[in-house]
Amino acid sequence: MKPSAYLPFYGNDFFEAVAGYPDGIAIGYLRALWHYWNHTGCEGLPDDDEYLRRVCLCDASAWPRTREIIFDNRYHFRLEHGLWHQSRCRQEYLKSKEIYDIRSKIGKKAADQRWKGHASGIA
Repeated sequence: MKPSAYLPFYGNDFFEAVAGYPDGIAIGYLRALWHYWNHTGCEGLPDDDEYLRRVCLCDASAWPRTREIIFDNRYHFRLEHGLWHQSRCRQEYLKSKEIYDIRSKIGKKAADQRWKGHASGIA
């Protein structure tokens, strides 16, 4: 399975991070995390207000407050070199990618062995 297909979810940490905020902020944060993971490979979300609002599926009237919380430069997303990053999500993605690469290499080696066996008449 590709690393982008599976985002580890640490429920206790997530719900603690959004405790006390309206559900719209929690869902917006979750959507931003998923988009960051699945669509950018944790390479960063552009610092574009309208883009971020659409990613979070946030109503324009609620966006200023939502943005202030999710893209806060402290606990949630941080701006680095013009792109928004979430450090734990990025660490998990790199770990997932490393595991994927190792498994892919092992699978390729096993497939090569099977093909060599078939080519020499060994089943």
